[in-house]
Amino acid sequence: MKKPFFHKRNTLIRFRIFSFGTSILALGFLLIIFRVTMPGLFLEAAAPLFNIGTSLTTDVFNVTNSFANTRALTNEKTQLLTRNNILLRENETLMARVQDLTALIGTSTPRVHGIVANVLARPPQSPYDTLLINSSASSHIIPGDYVLAQGGTPIGTIGAVYAHTAYVILFSTHNATTTAWVGTKRTPITLIGTGAGMFTARVVRQAGVSIGDRILVPGPGSVHTIGTVVRLDTEPVATMITLRIRPLVNIFSLTTVEVVPH
Repeated sequence: MKKPFFHKRNTLIRFRIFSFGTSILALGFLLIIFRVTMPGLFLEAAAPLFNIGTSLTTDVFNVTNSFANTRALTNEKTQLLTRNNILLRENETLMARVQDLTALIGTSTPRVHGIVANVLARPPQSPYDTLLINSSASSHIIPGDYVLAQGGTPIGTIGAVYAHTAYVILFSTHNATTTAWVGTKRTPITLIGTGAGMFTARVVRQAGVSIGDRILVPGPGSVHTIGTVVRLDTEPVATMITLRIRPLVNIFSLTTVEVVPH
């Protein structure tokens, strides 16, 4: 009973599709005749449609171009930020260099009587308690010249001079001995290097040395503080005590030194 109904419905749908297609073809045919017989009037009538198409094309181009410009600006911004970070790191390096030189030679105008040298190798790159600097024989330095760190603190002497470099032996070299004084009473002691920048010394108990006392060594024109007492090792019946001494200068972070004639 339902088959005639579905047949009629399908027939109706096909008829509507056919009618719509026929209408489209007829409209197209009429437009062709209108375009051929009256081209001027056709162009005038179609001008608004052409303007809309042109506007749509322009808008699409502008949107596409804006995306391209955005990507270009983003890439340029990224490049500028990278370059800015590089310049900031270079500036920090230069500022650290200026601070090192200022601490080493001061800010006063008198001529520096020594030679400023860059540290090319330090512990652990170089053997412990030695430095390699970029001064040479052409700089008029010789073995035995004092080597000073920041603030004019003596840290060692020139051990050997080569064509383009020089070898520095630090006072803290293992078993190296250096004449020194301790405390406000300037009690004479002999510093003994223990490596890694550290020292020991022995002094009589009656000397009255205390933790925090300064250690002085001879240097260019005067005596200079080289470290402080950080520990006293003693035994109840011993007449001598052992001083454990921490240096003022961290030899592992040296970047520049000054070489001064002995």
